[in-house]
Amino acid sequence: MDEILAAAEQQLRLGGYQALSVAAIARQLGLAQNAIYWYFPSKDELFVATLRRMLAAISAGKPSSSVGDVERVLWFTEQFHALSDLRGAMSERARSSPTVAAFVDELDGLLSRMLAGALAGHVRAPDLPIAVEAFRATVEGTFVKDLDQASRRRVLGFALRQIMGEQDGGGAAQSRRVERPAGQQ
Repeated sequence: MDEILAAAEQQLRLGGYQALSVAAIARQLGLAQNAIYWYFPSKDELFVATLRRMLAAISAGKPSSSVGDVERVLWFTEQFHALSDLRGAMSERARSSPTVAAFVDELDGLLSRMLAGALAGHVRAPDLPIAVEAFRATVEGTFVKDLDQASRRRVLGFALRQIMGEQDGGGAAQSRRVERPAGQQ
């Protein structure tokens, strides 16, 4: 099964959802197509399983908690860049595939929770949902504009520091950290 997912990931990275082909994977691995359908009953099941594999790889390489919040968020954002190219296909397939729709909802929830966790100590609780959406919209905008990595990092770092209330004018960073009740991280 891992070989199937590795071949599917390669196809997705090279050509997106349109390039994902059960027949081509079967030929590449010397398998019957039915063998692949045994594990993945549809192309959408294979698509979602491959996306889950890609997410697991991202999660396995995450930076330690000793890295600052801005750097940690920027690292995750860069890792998700590969998935951003597949976001259009996810949205399109979600319209007709309950499997993909459930995955998209799960992914959106995961991204929002991760970002909320990183911003929680910097943004007032009532403002947290809008701060999360503002940053996610900024991230998507940098992907749509196809900014290179350095430009994307500069824009997103600026946006994060603004949302977190930190100044980056060459001097010491100022932060309006939000105090949390004892026992909350």
